[in-house]
Amino acid sequence: MKNIYFIITITAIFILMTSLPVSAGEWRGEGTPLYTIAQGRIHGGVFVEGGHGYTMENPYVEYFDLPKDIEYARLYVPMWNYNEDDWLEVSINDESLGKRSEPDYVGAWGVANYAFTVTDKVSPGMNRVSVTYHNTNGAPYSIVLVAAYEDQALPQTQFWITEGNHVLADSTKTDIGEIDFNGDIPTGAYDATLWTMIIAGTKGENDKLYFNSHLLGTDVGSAKSGAYYDLDMWDVTEFLNTANNTVVFERGDEAYIHPMLAVLAVCCEDGQKEDYLKINSQAQSTGRSVPIAVIAVFVVSVIFFVYRVVGKR
Repeated sequence: MKNIYFIITITAIFILMTSLPVSAGEWRGEGTPLYTIAQGRIHGGVFVEGGHGYTMENPYVEYFDLPKDIEYARLYVPMWNYNEDDWLEVSINDESLGKRSEPDYVGAWGVANYAFTVTDKVSPGMNRVSVTYHNTNGAPYSIVLVAAYEDQALPQTQFWITEGNHVLADSTKTDIGEIDFNGDIPTGAYDATLWTMIIAGTKGENDKLYFNSHLLGTDVGSAKSGAYYDLDMWDVTEFLNTANNTVVFERGDEAYIHPMLAVLAVCCEDGQKEDYLKINSQAQSTGRSVPIAVIAVFVVSVIFFVYRVVGKR
């Protein structure tokens, strides 16, 4: 009977601990599903580049050769193993953006995404972006820059920029991440490009990517752009709907993956409608409670350990 009470006490203590505010190394929730942070129409185009995977170099440096007349630019630094005393400092062309401690989106066991609006910080031509950081057990996965730029010699482009940090994981039974690019596509659309970024994909674990129910690829998260990092560009012209296009990330055999970015740009033959730029409010991470599956595995492990200890007495 004493052994039973001992097991129940340990289990109760663990459950109580998981209900307390999150601290370094603990479960940080299911993250933030991707949503539209900015959208618009512009005579010009969209720039999406970045690299180069998890390397633990410090500073982590990337170069971006940008066109003129940037109307909107957003910079992303996905990071492994965020803890509460960590910080990073981003510099663009040797100009510091200041130290940042809290990431914009964090989930799972510390996979984070820092986001910066850098429209007024980048310049035409080559830009050097460096990230200096304090993280004893982690580092950046990449630096990625998305920019909408004006060029009156080009046709009109309609675009959507979506961001977040969605934890698709076996432990939470979260298998699907869906993104909606809401809005009508202008008449005369003739070219559509989709960019996607996935963090923590593993080669051979067959995740899937769909655009309007059409399969674009399997094993998309395979670390082909660098360690634990995939940035892909897809021609989705033939699958384009006249309104409300949808991207679906499917976890498949992956234990976990983190979709963090999806950008859709649609080129049009004529600029019938006025150019515009709409920037939406930033979302907050949700679902910080420890998932039942994680609790269950831990409790079973504790019970097994206690039985072994008691059995040796």
